[in-house]
Amino acid sequence: MVLHPAVLAADAGTSSLKAVLYDREGRILRVAVRRYAYSTPEPGWAEGDPEAWWTAFRDAVHELQADGLGLDQVEAVAFTGQMHSAVLLDAAHRVVPPTILWLDRRAAAETEELQAKLRLPSYQLNSTYTLPKLLWLSRRRPDIMEQVRTILWPKDYLRFRLSGSINTDLTECGGAALLDWRTRTWSQEYLALTGLHPSVLPPILPAGEVVGRPLPGVAAELGINPKARIINGVGDVAALIGGAPPRPGRVVGSLGSSSMIFMALAPGQEANDPASRLYVYPFLPPYRLAGGVSSTTGASLVWMHQQVLRAQSAELNGEAGSWTFEQAMQQALKTPPGSDGLVFLPYLAGERSPYWSDNIRAGFYGLRLAHDRRHMLRAAMEGIAYSLRHLLDIYEEMGLPVEELALAGGGTKTPGLVQIIADVCGQDAAVYTEEETVTRVLFALCRQALDGADMASVLESTFEPPAWITRRPHLAAAYDAGYATYRHFSEFAAREAAPHSASSTADGAAG
Repeated sequence: MVLHPAVLAADAGTSSLKAVLYDREGRILRVAVRRYAYSTPEPGWAEGDPEAWWTAFRDAVHELQADGLGLDQVEAVAFTGQMHSAVLLDAAHRVVPPTILWLDRRAAAETEELQAKLRLPSYQLNSTYTLPKLLWLSRRRPDIMEQVRTILWPKDYLRFRLSGSINTDLTECGGAALLDWRTRTWSQEYLALTGLHPSVLPPILPAGEVVGRPLPGVAAELGINPKARIINGVGDVAALIGGAPPRPGRVVGSLGSSSMIFMALAPGQEANDPASRLYVYPFLPPYRLAGGVSSTTGASLVWMHQQVLRAQSAELNGEAGSWTFEQAMQQALKTPPGSDGLVFLPYLAGERSPYWSDNIRAGFYGLRLAHDRRHMLRAAMEGIAYSLRHLLDIYEEMGLPVEELALAGGGTKTPGLVQIIADVCGQDAAVYTEEETVTRVLFALCRQALDGADMASVLESTFEPPAWITRRPHLAAAYDAGYATYRHFSEFAAREAAPHSASSTADGAAG
């Protein structure tokens, strides 16, 4: 069979870029991944290098040329990527550092100030977003802000390097806290607080709109079809619809370093949470999605492995060397469900849903001399599951019964994690796809641009029947006890953080 690449989809994450080649039927032909680092010049800071992202894209594209899958046949190119991380450009379109990443928490005080002034619900304004970081720069580095002539976001910057087009889409605008959610236009009022001129904000175009072709010199260097259509693209919030077919009653959890948990709403269905613990996300038409985001899910496991387990594993297994991540997870699974009473709160970088607090802190409760590092790692896995169960309980409180739990993303490949989530939540878990969540949405948008196809129908056609992980009811008692402890101490942590918290109640309606 002759394989004909049709769509090149690229996902620029926080620490790696993935380039995926699809044929016209939505089959994945080849995947290339390139990793890069980000810097932490001070505690709580995180800065990226847009040039490293472009180099990663260029190198990944060159790898994709292997096996005769020439990119000279590609018909469409699209980008997605990490959100909230503003790329600042000067008058010559050169990057003005620093590029402050979404996980940077230096602007917590500015966030509190903006929330008090603008009285926006936390899902429209929190410290992961762009606006507080711009305010921080305006006060501490006015020399940088004086150079800024254009603001883009990671996927927009890569598209600019490929095509020269300067645009963005609504997902990035909403994630920047620079959007008026009612009018779906830039808020000059919010931007004015930073001292920047409105001209720095790029045009807002639909995610599936064709915005250009590859620049001739870049197309020649990369071997990409110079006539390929480049679409505007969408932020990695696309995982909300790329993890499983969106359905009312189906909660989709996209498990990554952080996790997005959302349910599609039926036409006219309401989803009101007075405390804004969960909210309605309106920027991925034709869907309306109710849900929220957990800040450090997979990141908690990586932290446990790197900081607690890896260097000390030899003393636990009596062998030289250290456990890999997968081996560490397998060791954790040897401890009993419920971790012998040990509970972990996974708030290593504050928490978004349901607390919306930068100041809430992670921690263990229940440590005893009998516990070892394996208990701690299993407790971290269970803490992730407890945090998800908490959100499922909120759905029920909102009158949105959870009929199915679907899981997707890289976290589904973590040994034992999906089973623990199914057991803790008391729900059989469906895995429709593992890692290719956001790029399949790009494929559907490209098909829409190429053929006028219905994006939702194309997206639906890319899903295979799911694999099911069956819950084990006999473990319910152990997990119910752990969950009760989790809720008690998570609420205690939230109260302790509240006097200095960046969280807020619903001062505005969900979009």
